[in-house]
Amino acid sequence: MFARLFILVVVADSTQRQGLCRAIGLGAQDADVVEASDADDARRKLAARTFDCVLVDQDLPPSNGAAFVAELRATGTSTPIVFVCELRDEEVLQSAVDAGVTDFIPRHDLSPRRLALRIRFAIRSGEAFHETTLSLTAATAAAHARDEVLAVVSHDLRGPLHAIGLASEALRDEVRPEGTRYLAAIDRAIGRAERLIADLLDATALENGGLPMTRSAVNINAVVRQAVADHELAVQEGGGHIQATVSRDPLLVSADRERVLQVLSNLIGNSLKHARGTAIDLAVERRGGSVAISVTDHGPGIPSSELPHVFDRYWSGKAARRGGAGLGLAIAKGIVAAHGGEIGVESVAGRGARFTFTLPLAGA
Repeated sequence: MFARLFILVVVADSTQRQGLCRAIGLGAQDADVVEASDADDARRKLAARTFDCVLVDQDLPPSNGAAFVAELRATGTSTPIVFVCELRDEEVLQSAVDAGVTDFIPRHDLSPRRLALRIRFAIRSGEAFHETTLSLTAATAAAHARDEVLAVVSHDLRGPLHAIGLASEALRDEVRPEGTRYLAAIDRAIGRAERLIADLLDATALENGGLPMTRSAVNINAVVRQAVADHELAVQEGGGHIQATVSRDPLLVSADRERVLQVLSNLIGNSLKHARGTAIDLAVERRGGSVAISVTDHGPGIPSSELPHVFDRYWSGKAARRGGAGLGLAIAKGIVAAHGGEIGVESVAGRGARFTFTLPLAGA
């Protein structure tokens, strides 16, 4: 059993800081979290007590997070320091490495489970801090090599899949009616493979902070109605029904329409996977300067022990049906975060689940 931990979170933005503290509390329930809003505040907290780990944001005033890390290391401290940053900014990463950080965690992937693991890893690595050299060049090269391999593989897979699809379409007029079910099975398999390729590419783009988005003023009510229409047949085939509670009047949000549809598709698909045959309800609600969109099912719900992990990449609950790579909810979270919104889930086992995400109002 782990001893109780004392964690110092040094982040200037109050919303980001509070979100980080909540995530630590959910993922590492044996931790006491202390907040600091700037370098001066952090110095006072560090002078008052010893911490097992310090989390420092890259945009810490008055200069930056890396400068503060260098200052701490200059005092001779070997306290593990986790740097919260944008992984695509290599110059910032290099300065953090030079300053003496123990580990990194990307801003877009602060799930409670992953955050707790990174903190534990940093603490275990702390004793060997001065004996370990982190090569940013090697890490970057490995990431680039992985991305190149994924791009090549996805390209090479899509070619044969396209050819299979064309051949299947050409055979439709040649086979007997009873044989069309085999062609339908081929088409479904092609669709699943193409979705998996797209999910892998999107997950990699989110990790690198490079998911393409084109934002504009979008009528969220119309987008939700379209999502319902797109999934109505699949829901009915599964024995359920889907409906939306939205106004006919336009409600404009600042968003990428296709990416929002992707989020809704992933959430509806999750309901189909875990609560097939039940009702799926979508609703839109204005909340101050943002809009909340919810997707509710009436299935078996999610056990409380699994709630902190539902947005983790490659993770599926124990009761999940086989199929998929466990990327849909993680991608939805990344897309919402890229819009400046938040996503969460509420559920009681046996009473269904409600996923809710927010988007900023246009002009807000």
